[in-house]
Amino acid sequence: MRVTRAWIAVWAVVVGGLAGGQRTHAVDGDSPPPDIVIVDPCFANTCCNVPCRLLDPLGQDPVWTGRTEALLLWRDAPSSVPFYDFVDPDTFEPAGVALSASDFQSGMAAGPRFTLFRHTGDMGAIEFNYLRVQSFTASQTLPTIPGGYVDTQPHGLYCCDTETLRDTAGGVMSSSLQSFEVNRRFPTAGRLGWLMGFRWVEWNDGIGLESLTTPDPQFGDPYTRSYRTQTANDLYGMQVGADSILYGLGRSFRIEGIGKAGVFYNDARQASRFSTTDPNVDPNTLGVGTDTGRAAFVGELGVTGVYDITERISLRAGYAIFWLGGLALAPNQFDRQTLCPDNPIKGATDTAGSVVVQGLSLGLEGRW
Repeated sequence: MRVTRAWIAVWAVVVGGLAGGQRTHAVDGDSPPPDIVIVDPCFANTCCNVPCRLLDPLGQDPVWTGRTEALLLWRDAPSSVPFYDFVDPDTFEPAGVALSASDFQSGMAAGPRFTLFRHTGDMGAIEFNYLRVQSFTASQTLPTIPGGYVDTQPHGLYCCDTETLRDTAGGVMSSSLQSFEVNRRFPTAGRLGWLMGFRWVEWNDGIGLESLTTPDPQFGDPYTRSYRTQTANDLYGMQVGADSILYGLGRSFRIEGIGKAGVFYNDARQASRFSTTDPNVDPNTLGVGTDTGRAAFVGELGVTGVYDITERISLRAGYAIFWLGGLALAPNQFDRQTLCPDNPIKGATDTAGSVVVQGLSLGLEGRW
């Protein structure tokens, strides 16, 4: 910005010299005029009546602003839904939960976030924002104890009452997040800018469980029983929010904050499947799929530190948190399905789940 101002000053001197042939002095003609200082209102400690540029904090006037960021996120563990119990070796009765949905603690998942602003000339902008983070994965395997586990009672897996003993059991859970939004950003006369727009959010969730049973050799060979549930949530809705420079307005380093929230419509679906290698069970594969539409909630908060490398390029690093409510989560479908041989197949979609995703963002911003 100093280089730009220097060029402006040079051109002013050249143009003035061409126009008048000499410098203009004070009225009395004896002393030179004071230095002329050009003040950008957005560089002052407090804003003037002129709206300060939230998207153009250096006082520039670009047509486009683009951001490319890497998201490093973690999701919270699901609510407690018991799958398998320990077996008391003396009484052969259930003796506490051995494996629950809350044991599936996902690791970090990474993905990109792309943001493009088309400035509208009134210090506002139209924003296009897309992100995708996949592979929140977690797995758990119980130690092998002959006859040491049993399906959680009273229903057990697949809603079949059973006291069949398991030697071991385990599972894998995976999730993914995707979002696209279009927002209109409205300027104000202060540090705060408002936004309103449309957003689509996709949350996919899946869990698979499998157990091993070793019967007495005279009754057959070892066999497995498996349960799989996959859910999909497509959320559509309008959101409102605010974007603000919390610290350092007009400086090369600043801290930005953003908050968005809205009520959405969730097109939720689930598909569940039971299968076994037990030759005594026929049919050995059963499945059911259902869907429903429900109200849902999406909220997002973020705080980002920004450092301007040049007038056109900035580094960005921050923290973001997403909260999604009214979801069909895979573990929550466990008690809603009836997948048992020799019984009517029934199913339903549970949308009472919620998830919190949070983590870091690192990226670059360019203005042109």
